[in-house]
Amino acid sequence: MQDVFSERRVLALIILLLAIGLTLSTFGLEFAELGGAFSPMFFPRIILMILLGLAALNVLLELTTSSTSGPIAFRRVAIISAGFMGYVLLIVPLGYFISSVLLSLLVLLTLGLRNPLMLFAVPVGASGALVGLFNHVLRMPLPTSPFVWWI
Repeated sequence: MQDVFSERRVLALIILLLAIGLTLSTFGLEFAELGGAFSPMFFPRIILMILLGLAALNVLLELTTSSTSGPIAFRRVAIISAGFMGYVLLIVPLGYFISSVLLSLLVLLTLGLRNPLMLFAVPVGASGALVGLFNHVLRMPLPTSPFVWWI
């Protein structure tokens, strides 16, 4: 008989419930009536709805595939969690671009990517694209680097 309450399924359900709770918490908040995209909840709500959709797909995938138990990768989880804590601490003094490149590099190395071109292109490309989008297109500045004003 298939294990209904596997660790992966329970974790997927917990992530879905957290995404639902966080998304619902963004509704009903009162701010100045700026409307639509000017509300401070606009971008967080979009991100949370994307997380909600991905969490729902994850639960669906876990329920439709057979459950296999394997070793839990606590070491990877601990390294990436520490990386996110460091990211939160470094984003103001180092700026968005530098701290995001460092975090992306840490995550890729921790997950086993060793291709030097990808280790350079993915962090720099993704972080640079977001800096370009927010700082220069949307005119919504991200924390800037103390070394170079344009990133």
